[in-house]
Amino acid sequence: MKGLSLEIRVGLLVLAALGLLVSFVFTLGGFDFSAKYTVYVDFDNPGSIKPGAPVQIGSLKVGSVDAIEYRGGALDPRTGTRALIRVKLAIDQSVRDTVHEDALFYVTSQSLLGESLIAIDPGSYERPVLAEDAVVVGVDPPRLDLAMALAYELLDNMVGLFRNHRGQLKEMLENLGGILRSVNQLLTEHRPQLARIIQNVEEATGEASALMNTARETIDGAEVQRTLANIDRTMQAVARDIAPIMIAVRETTTKANGVLDVIGPDQQLQLQNTIADISQLTRTAQGTLGDAQAIVSHVRSGEGTVGALMMDEELYDDIQEMLRDLKHNPWKLFWRE
Repeated sequence: MKGLSLEIRVGLLVLAALGLLVSFVFTLGGFDFSAKYTVYVDFDNPGSIKPGAPVQIGSLKVGSVDAIEYRGGALDPRTGTRALIRVKLAIDQSVRDTVHEDALFYVTSQSLLGESLIAIDPGSYERPVLAEDAVVVGVDPPRLDLAMALAYELLDNMVGLFRNHRGQLKEMLENLGGILRSVNQLLTEHRPQLARIIQNVEEATGEASALMNTARETIDGAEVQRTLANIDRTMQAVARDIAPIMIAVRETTTKANGVLDVIGPDQQLQLQNTIADISQLTRTAQGTLGDAQAIVSHVRSGEGTVGALMMDEELYDDIQEMLRDLKHNPWKLFWRE
């Protein structure tokens, strides 16, 4: 060094200082030159995540947040989902085979006031590995700031309510106190009656329990069981006997449908006309039968000539007498005195 010139020694000192500076920059800046792959995570609210925030599996850093994009709920044509904010993660290739399709990405922090980071739950080993440039939906962190803001608003509203309705609240509390005193006085004055009511309720409960036990024993008795068994056998017999009848009815219906399918439209029309003629003939026959019944009724009652001839006994006797006379004296047919 004594043999070197001043300029060379100053140059070496500057180079050493630059080397130390670069070392500090890479050390403190977290630069990592290992191979990475990209995963996109959609959040509605990623909390206080910033670019450069670490990505961890367990407690080990396996990547970092590369970028944060505001999408405003725009529809992603690849996934068909909408996201407010999309976070781009750069993850080490060395852990790629351990991150699966059902992995969970959520925002957490190292401590209560520590730096926010994105943690990965790798998912099930039976599922495929998460593809590069995949888009997944992350789990939003709890909104403590929103909860505190809502709690403050609620407390402010309650304070305003008490302040603006102080008189009504005081009156309500006084009325409530009066009601409690009245109830206490009522219970004190009618303590024996209340004791009797409670005793009666207990007795009624015991009687109801005994009645239920008796009813249960009756229902579970041998006679009831025999009756139920008989009913069961009867229903089984009915079901067994009705099955062939139902089969025959189905076969008859099928045959009737087959006959109707075979008969053409013209034949069906002729069949309908024939049925109509038969119906008309039946009505005419019924009318004729009614007339005949009326005639027979008139004859039986002796009305009309035929009725008089058939129902008048005196005339019947005269005719018989005349026939006997003609039988003994046939010459009277040809000779009159």
